[in-house]
Amino acid sequence: MSRLFSRRLVLGASGAAVIAPLTASLTSAPPQVVAAPLVTGPLVILRSPARLFDSRITPPSLGGGKLATGSSVAVTVVTDLPANQIIAAAFLNCTITDTEGSGFLVIRPSDLSGEVPLPPTSNINWSTSGQILANLALTAIGGENAVEVHAAGLGGRTHFVVDLQGYIPLAF
Repeated sequence: MSRLFSRRLVLGASGAAVIAPLTASLTSAPPQVVAAPLVTGPLVILRSPARLFDSRITPPSLGGGKLATGSSVAVTVVTDLPANQIIAAAFLNCTITDTEGSGFLVIRPSDLSGEVPLPPTSNINWSTSGQILANLALTAIGGENAVEVHAAGLGGRTHFVVDLQGYIPLAF
């Protein structure tokens, strides 16, 4: 008889380690452990956050106005990595401010093809006008080293700010 254990992400001082799904035999035979292959690199935490996007700033070099329901913006994740390294995932602090109506933001890897549907979950929600809220999101990085910030809900609009807190480079 076998039992399947769940996957857990463990963050430590030296980076991220993954306890992958394991299968253990409960018979008299020696335990058999099988780990799923996983590509990870060291967790890099920035000394101070790096501002990636601020919709309150004009000209739109870092922003460009409130994000309305049904709209998306691509935010490029820029770091000081050497040119030959790629970011696999990023820890992004997302702040919404000067909200109107109600709605939510979805942060996901950028989808250059436009064929991947939005996930059924949100990263940050607002329920009334004038709110200021923040949430930390961990997301994979999509094409062009970018993430997509998509607004949805009941006709709401909001300014938003995205700060890079840390990242996981892709290990080869």
